[in-house]
Amino acid sequence: MSWIRPRALVPGDVVGVCAPSGPVSPERLDRGIAALREMGYEVRESPGARKRVRFTSGPAPDRLADLHALFADDAVAGIVCARGGAGATSLLDGLDLELLRAHPKVFVGYSDLTLVHLVLGRLGHVSVHGPMVSRELADGAFDRPSFDFAVAGRGTGYVSEPDELLVIREGEATGTLRGGCLALLAAAAGTPWALRPEEDTILLLEDVDEPPYRIDRMLWQLRASGAFERVRGVVFGDMRGCAPPFDADFGLEDVIREALSGLSVPIALGLSSGHTNNPFVSLPLGVPARLACADDARFEILGPAVA
Repeated sequence: MSWIRPRALVPGDVVGVCAPSGPVSPERLDRGIAALREMGYEVRESPGARKRVRFTSGPAPDRLADLHALFADDAVAGIVCARGGAGATSLLDGLDLELLRAHPKVFVGYSDLTLVHLVLGRLGHVSVHGPMVSRELADGAFDRPSFDFAVAGRGTGYVSEPDELLVIREGEATGTLRGGCLALLAAAAGTPWALRPEEDTILLLEDVDEPPYRIDRMLWQLRASGAFERVRGVVFGDMRGCAPPFDADFGLEDVIREALSGLSVPIALGLSSGHTNNPFVSLPLGVPARLACADDARFEILGPAVA
């Protein structure tokens, strides 16, 4: 696949903020918008960003219209989502793929927005598994160098530190980085937007507060769906809240090792990206990456995320 990199953001660019999934706290949204402005960006907030209907930020047609409007407006250079939660599933059938294809731009989000990343990935558009406005940006809980690289092309791509990652299976592989939140990737299996890489892939998997038996089930579901056919390496997030009880006679790494048995690929655990208590590392999806696991594990982004 030939991947399209969006134009890099520069100071003064307009960044759109929308809430395609769950409702947001107005106070937190204000803080996150202030953080974007401190970075030098102008901010355009979507009309429905502060709405609330049950567990979403408004009716699906309104959320879809907000997202489409930001993609269609050439004055908007990038989009940073307000938060995840739930609700993106109801947008997917209505997404205007021709509109998205004609207006590639920086798109940042994670969690429920994994589904939108899957759609953009099918179009061959690089997107960013990164911090969101009313979450990490509001709290300053993100890794600024990796964010600047992913959205603005400044600095160098992320490289893990020694002893940052736990080796689960040894090996070395290079491929295109894909993935996101494990629960959403599993939920997409069997749908038109399911993850089915067409090229050698390094797969990012992360989640939060999922018990080990669910981690096991979701990994087997992805394997059965064919999602792992071109996967050459797997890097897990730090999987906050997913470890077994303290008195269990097994660890999360044992669950992962067994669920991915028979796959001769390097596997590492502990990347601070996604649902994490550590500063959120921004990772561009659709760019080359390398995972090398031996005595230590090293994960690195190899190519630019923006043009």
